[in-house]
Amino acid sequence: MAVISRRQSGYLPRNVINAPEVKQAIRGRSQQRTDPLAITQWLENHFFRWVIGSFPQAKEINSISDYILYVGAESSVPDWLTARLLPQKEEEASCSNAEQPIYYLNPNHLQLLQKEQILVEFLSSRLDDNPLSRKLQRITCSQALAMWQAEHEKMQRARRAKGWSPNSGLGLKEVLQVTNGAIFEFIAHHSALREEMAYESRHMQHCVGHFASNRDFSGGYGEFYAEKVETGQLRLFTLRSQGNMPHVTIALDVDNQQLKINQIKGKQNRYPIRKYAEDVLRLLQLLQPLPERHPDCEGMGVVYERDKEQPKNDGWKFISEVQQLDFLLSVMNNNFHLIEHFAHPPAILQWLLLRGAPKELHRLRSIEPAVAAAARLMLDKAQWPTILQDNTPEPRTYSIEGIAIPEWILAPLSTNASTKEFTG
Repeated sequence: MAVISRRQSGYLPRNVINAPEVKQAIRGRSQQRTDPLAITQWLENHFFRWVIGSFPQAKEINSISDYILYVGAESSVPDWLTARLLPQKEEEASCSNAEQPIYYLNPNHLQLLQKEQILVEFLSSRLDDNPLSRKLQRITCSQALAMWQAEHEKMQRARRAKGWSPNSGLGLKEVLQVTNGAIFEFIAHHSALREEMAYESRHMQHCVGHFASNRDFSGGYGEFYAEKVETGQLRLFTLRSQGNMPHVTIALDVDNQQLKINQIKGKQNRYPIRKYAEDVLRLLQLLQPLPERHPDCEGMGVVYERDKEQPKNDGWKFISEVQQLDFLLSVMNNNFHLIEHFAHPPAILQWLLLRGAPKELHRLRSIEPAVAAAARLMLDKAQWPTILQDNTPEPRTYSIEGIAIPEWILAPLSTNASTKEFTG
């Protein structure tokens, strides 16, 4: 655990329980990049101390469960930490109140990696024939960040008129770590808010941050959304992966302290792809916006189900987890592409797909024999999707008084035929 004195170093003090792992990760990445020795030394000294004292995404540990959540269940809790976090007698608690809080810091946090990358690029470009290189080890991390910021602001002013959308990551705060990266919220009153919105729109190719003027980020669609964010009428979120790349934009209206889904967009205003559905679902489960049907949610396979008979089943969930057949059919009737979310879709959904959108049959991951047989009769063989072409058995024929009857017609009448009921 590192406790760095501000008086001695100029860096803020903070107890970080996994400081050695953070330093090791910084050193390891530097060696992997084959940074010059001077850069590696600077990172291990100044960048490490800034991360320990000032990186905003450190998580405070207030309980044993916090430690397990951040560090992992496989890690044993140190005895000294257990003694500190367990309930104490009143006189012991009064003595321990003066102790500084303890934090955990993810050594591979996306924002940490981004800060490290821009500093390495900035400092490496000045190692040769530059006065800065001769006093590198005396430059603090805050000074280096300030120099980088000033330089980039100068470049941004020259490039904004050409439609370039700068990004610093400063106008975002992390809300949730997810499978594909992290979900951030745009900070309403941050000076970099509009820059972040423009960056989002440039990569996502939608209108949320599309400003009429790229010089001062004003006017146009971007002005409309920015004003709503700045006045607290709208909360804006972004799902970003490593490299600060956006993949999903989530906008929630704020109405009488209640959140209401405005829109959830993938690139080019399309539904977010299936890969990011779980990440968006986790955000909705965390924030609990009003439980209303929304086409953007249903289009990506995320719904809010109300179950009057079993209220415990209420909540935001995947379409494949819906319990009520009527609600499931209602959603699927407008979103046949969601059939791919089901490993073994109920037979009734397969019949609905065959009747309403036979061109979507290729999305099926499995198919009932009767549905497959009917599809082969209805569709030209040239239109058969792969699932109908693969392993097609030779049909056995039966006859009654000389009239041929296909096997699939008789299958439901067989006493040995298995039946499947929809269970959600």
